[in-house]
Amino acid sequence: MTSLSASAIREILEEKSRLRELLSSQLSESEKKSAERDYHAKRPPRPCGITVHTAIGCVYQCRYCYIYDMGFKIEVKPYPLRGLQLAYALLSNKYFIPGSRGTYLAIGSISEPFHPAVVNKTLEYIEAFYRYLNNPVQFSTKAYLSSQVCEKLANISSKRISPLVTVVSLSESASLEPYAPKPEKRFETIRNLREAGLKPFLFLRPVIPGLTEKEYEEIIDLAVEHGAIGVVAGTLRVTRRILSELREAGLDVSVINRRLKIPVEKMRSNVQYDVYTSDIKSQVANYARRKGLVFFPSACMANLYTHNTSCWKMVHMNVELSVKPREVDFEVVESIVKQLGGEASKVIFNRGELLVYTSSKVDSRLISEVLRSYFLACVRVTRSKGNGGRLE
Repeated sequence: MTSLSASAIREILEEKSRLRELLSSQLSESEKKSAERDYHAKRPPRPCGITVHTAIGCVYQCRYCYIYDMGFKIEVKPYPLRGLQLAYALLSNKYFIPGSRGTYLAIGSISEPFHPAVVNKTLEYIEAFYRYLNNPVQFSTKAYLSSQVCEKLANISSKRISPLVTVVSLSESASLEPYAPKPEKRFETIRNLREAGLKPFLFLRPVIPGLTEKEYEEIIDLAVEHGAIGVVAGTLRVTRRILSELREAGLDVSVINRRLKIPVEKMRSNVQYDVYTSDIKSQVANYARRKGLVFFPSACMANLYTHNTSCWKMVHMNVELSVKPREVDFEVVESIVKQLGGEASKVIFNRGELLVYTSSKVDSRLISEVLRSYFLACVRVTRSKGNGGRLE
């Protein structure tokens, strides 16, 4: 088992080095230095992958959006790196794993990637990712994507890319999303994506208590009519400013306040707080499945789905595709942790989640990403408090 995991890590490092050298030969010294200093070359991935920025800032000003609390401006600035540089930056990131089982890439977290000012930049990035990295790539959008753009997306990704098209409300869209394209244009985007041979998902995010319950059936019906294959529902995260924005938009925020774990008066400025929506998501999931759609609670699952891959959580949802997760072997887990400088004192694997306790200080994010890639499981690595032994 030790030799098996050692071989896997060696193959990852060798392929990463080979790709980095390949891209290095196509960049100038100044381009390489800019990429190596870039944000994408340094930060660790989240459990859902690394968010890739084709632009900074957003002009849509959606009232539920938290990027403005993070310091981003009401503007669209194309990201300065070109596609090869961004791919090189990722390969310079010690946490990034290239390949079809590697680090998930998500585009559209702090901007609209298909805004007219950056649509060509986004296409350039996506083309570079599939040509050189081959990682699962996903984007989320509220924009209208023409048939030509959708055909281009299908061609450069070999019809694998995962599209998420956001629709939050029909009746309140004008007040909640004052500068975003109308929902009917987004449904047309779903149709264009499907006709190009892609597998678009309705992105019902955020779920807004007091509003989503009234509209999700109609929204899902329209998504089905326009060719969506599935639904991803996402949690609402609020700040003091967002609650004020929602109130100004005419929503009854008392419904939201009751679902917060912390009283509003104790919320810290600019800090995001999750709103409990699991019960509403369950209703959405049940209705989506009755309409013949796939439902996932996490966007990364939709990303894997369109790339014909299933993780352990998807297996537990009875979604098994061509590329399957490896059986979780505790000896392999312990061996990988040891090779990366730690010692596993306890390993728990339950319903697709792998929890590893280590008895020494380690780079937990690096270990998590290697284990996630190897087993296709959700992974959390934490410092042990002295309780040894193994549990399933």
